[in-house]
Amino acid sequence: MKKILVPQISPANESVAEIEKVFATLKGEAVACCNWPAEFPYTPAVSVKLFHNSKKLFVKFDVTEKDIQAKVTEDQGRTWTDPCVEFFVSPQGNMDYYNFECTCTGKLLLAWHPAEEPKESAPADVIDSVVRHPSLGTECFPLRTGEHTWSVIEAIPATALFRSGIDSWKGKRMSANFYKCGDELPTPHFISWAPIEWKEPSFHRPEFFGELEFE
Repeated sequence: MKKILVPQISPANESVAEIEKVFATLKGEAVACCNWPAEFPYTPAVSVKLFHNSKKLFVKFDVTEKDIQAKVTEDQGRTWTDPCVEFFVSPQGNMDYYNFECTCTGKLLLAWHPAEEPKESAPADVIDSVVRHPSLGTECFPLRTGEHTWSVIEAIPATALFRSGIDSWKGKRMSANFYKCGDELPTPHFISWAPIEWKEPSFHRPEFFGELEFE
């Protein structure tokens, strides 16, 4: 099983500049598993970095890919159709999990997926509590051809795990996976950090999550 040790680090403040200083000291994890190469062989260059300060988890995705567009206009929209980076996490390490799906312009989809019940979308105040810093800005744009490099930082409070009663990331062990997709881009793709052994593209497979250990 793949594993990441998430360090506890407190930046001087939560400005983008100070957060970036911390990320500059950390090694990225490649999101590079092309799980369905016969149908979807394209693998953009993607890495993810993480640290926490107990109350918040800071996640940064760096992406280089071709032919991007941003059509999703609001949170809880069809994020997976744009250039989208995703963080799925199971606080108990079982089949219950949350999906944080963020577009290249910072539009967020978040829901709770209990194994035996229908999913529950996050309320607006929880969505708003997840701060996003997309390098491309927040405005929609039409297709941009050629190669593009972009990043997004998410600051996720532990309370964004809104059905788990968690108020700190410190000392926790969770299972998780990280993804990059773009279902309606000129070249659709579906890549992951931990490999997925499934017959067709599906990120909602907690049985294939890796492990996160939080200092």
